[in-house]
Amino acid sequence: MGRSKIIGALPRMPLEVLRYVVLIAENGSTLAAAHIVNLTPSSLSRKIALLEHELDVTLFERHSRGMRPTATGHLVVDAARQMLQRMERLAADIDEVESVGHGSVRIHVSQSLVERFLMPVLVQMAKNYPNLKTDLHIAAGRQAERALVHDLADFALVVTAPNHPDIEIVAERPNRIVAVVSPSHPLARATSISIADLTAQPFAAMPPSYTSRVAFNSLVHSLNRDGQPQMTANSIPALKAYARSGIGIAVMPEVSIWDEDRDGDLLPIEITGLDGASTRMCLCRRRSRTLGPAAQRFLSALVAEFATTAMPA
Repeated sequence: MGRSKIIGALPRMPLEVLRYVVLIAENGSTLAAAHIVNLTPSSLSRKIALLEHELDVTLFERHSRGMRPTATGHLVVDAARQMLQRMERLAADIDEVESVGHGSVRIHVSQSLVERFLMPVLVQMAKNYPNLKTDLHIAAGRQAERALVHDLADFALVVTAPNHPDIEIVAERPNRIVAVVSPSHPLARATSISIADLTAQPFAAMPPSYTSRVAFNSLVHSLNRDGQPQMTANSIPALKAYARSGIGIAVMPEVSIWDEDRDGDLLPIEITGLDGASTRMCLCRRRSRTLGPAAQRFLSALVAEFATTAMPA
């Protein structure tokens, strides 16, 4: 079938059938999918066969143990998931407009920004709007950017500045990468530390794909140093525990320890040479998507948090 014929067939494709396609792909057979939607396997098979005839393509390979998507089928399954998610989102937005104080918000956030920036706003929003539902996802690397582009998040709070043309940075702040130690550590009184001194001691850091580690590794490699950490962890609490124990130094974004810095529990030390390689705290959204009232209220509250929250003294 030519492209024009497929486009002509798509508007006639019921959302119900798209759901069947996704369920068969996820469950591997019409039997399992039919049980979920309360249809007979034969009835469901006929609906899929009719869809394949309508599009003039084969969506699934049939074999003795079930069905699996063809190359074309994978494309249709992915598109079907996106269409179903968008229709669910549309229904939620319409319901929200009709019912003030209701609605849902989907947020992707870098782990280092959860405690200090996101949770205070989330808690206050939950108090002000008890019927508001929040879907919070911890994102690493470019996951948040992909979620925005594919309409899986309303907005994102990240330390990885997005570079997609359809993503707008609503607010941002600098965020140094620092060496973190306990008050009992020999370097606790230091105001700065070189890469050579840091890598000569046990230290812990985020995985290589994380923004703070990328910036750190760039400087380490430029100085021809061996920058392999004693511990690698994609957990801010784990890095804090490492530093707090006195075992060694933890390399992480400074915002991660704002509260501990204020209380004197953990101490940040400037890493010489990394002052120009700071990460950025970015609040961003997709330009081409209109946010529902709940998401817009939440976003506005976070913008205010960015403007008023002060660095620890």
